[in-house]
Amino acid sequence: MVQFWEPYFNYSETVSYLRGMLLKSWAFIRFLRLPNLLLVFLTQAIPYWCVLRPAIARSGGIAVLSEYTFLLLGLATVLTTLAGYVINDYFDRDIDAINRPDSVVVGRFIAPDVALAIYWVLQLSITFLSVELHFSIPSPHGWWALWVFPVVSLLLFLYAWQLKCTPFMGNILVALLCGVTPLLMLIPENRPLWLSSFQFPEEIRRSTAIVWMYGLFALATNLYREQIKDLEDFQGDASCGCHTIAVLRGIRFAKKNAGVTGFAVCLLLLFLMVFWQERLHQDWRIVLGVIFLLFPAVVSVFLVFSAKEKKHFTYSSRMLKIVMLSGIFLLLPYWPLTQEEWWMQWELLTRWIKVI
Repeated sequence: MVQFWEPYFNYSETVSYLRGMLLKSWAFIRFLRLPNLLLVFLTQAIPYWCVLRPAIARSGGIAVLSEYTFLLLGLATVLTTLAGYVINDYFDRDIDAINRPDSVVVGRFIAPDVALAIYWVLQLSITFLSVELHFSIPSPHGWWALWVFPVVSLLLFLYAWQLKCTPFMGNILVALLCGVTPLLMLIPENRPLWLSSFQFPEEIRRSTAIVWMYGLFALATNLYREQIKDLEDFQGDASCGCHTIAVLRGIRFAKKNAGVTGFAVCLLLLFLMVFWQERLHQDWRIVLGVIFLLFPAVVSVFLVFSAKEKKHFTYSSRMLKIVMLSGIFLLLPYWPLTQEEWWMQWELLTRWIKVI
């Protein structure tokens, strides 16, 4: 019986094939960076649906974005971010082969030409979504969609091609683009906010200030994260001729530079704690802020200054990701407190599912 099946079935080859398929599948999932894309989407969805849109409704205004148009906007933002990741992986495949030999995707599991093809497919999809968004939003509120996403895509291409290997410029560009992400909602809703501000100026001022706080938080944390990544990728950057701060001025100087930015992030979070204590009077928010925002940020800065190996910068980056994820939820001034408010949020979620 064994001899009969041997020509048709080889156990070791089958296991090797299945293992290879699993590795390729997991590599493709890493290639997509799904947690990062979810973070980008939440950075837009939460401040808009929980802060900006309710403020417009309470002030008697009519929001421009519907569930469908917001979904188009969010999807265009997510795909633009993904295209930036893909083209960055394409240009950084030699650097990643040194920095992350075990987790590199382009050049190992995905051919460079295939990655480039995926990039152009994403660009076509973004163009289609931009045009659809332009025509789906009532005139003249949708004109901005025709140029915002192409400009951002061009900047991300320039970052991956040249600016990533320059001191400061690449880090600042990525931080600014991340900071703009939650602020995009203010462009289509500019007129409703302006009209509503005549009757309820304090309500509109408070809601827009919260959205701007989301933008400032995203800018500061991503600038700090980019500086940590430069420290983490020092070996590959130096080998491939990238002129980052860590390569030009040395690890010691770059650690001080990143540490100062991290200290500024900690000060921003401390300011938030004081603001919450004086204005909101919510002790639970202060406790959660200390645990999930301030403490991980302080640990991250400590790890940067005391780092002796590459893994210490990796740990610092992971602590910062806790801050970034927690901040999206804790920056909200209030959460639904009554059963009615939670039911309204559930109805909104079901409408979203129908749209999708």
